[in-house]
Amino acid sequence: MKVREDVLKSLEEARREKFIGAPLEARVRLTANSDIYPLLEEYAGELPGLFIVSQVNVAPASACDGLSPEIGIKIERADGSKCERCWKYTTDTGSDPQFPTICAACADAVKETLHA
Repeated sequence: MKVREDVLKSLEEARREKFIGAPLEARVRLTANSDIYPLLEEYAGELPGLFIVSQVNVAPASACDGLSPEIGIKIERADGSKCERCWKYTTDTGSDPQFPTICAACADAVKETLHA
């Protein structure tokens, strides 16, 4: 939860600087020391939901990163296009020709709903 608090502060700063308009426009790059990295790596798939962003990358910190000893946070613009259904930015938006304006996960969810 401490990492989430720090990420939310960084996202707010990026919004204030007009780098992003909303958190879902962001990709968060985390570098972490050996104490916290295994935990972040274990839950990497859950982190976008926890931070309410489109993408999260987690990497181990190296001595030459020049970042804080515990964790480094970098906010970037997310890759890809905005899905009209979930509003996340993904690189697979439009990959299903049946649903050209939504991401693959949303296309699967819509198909499942249609066939239920």
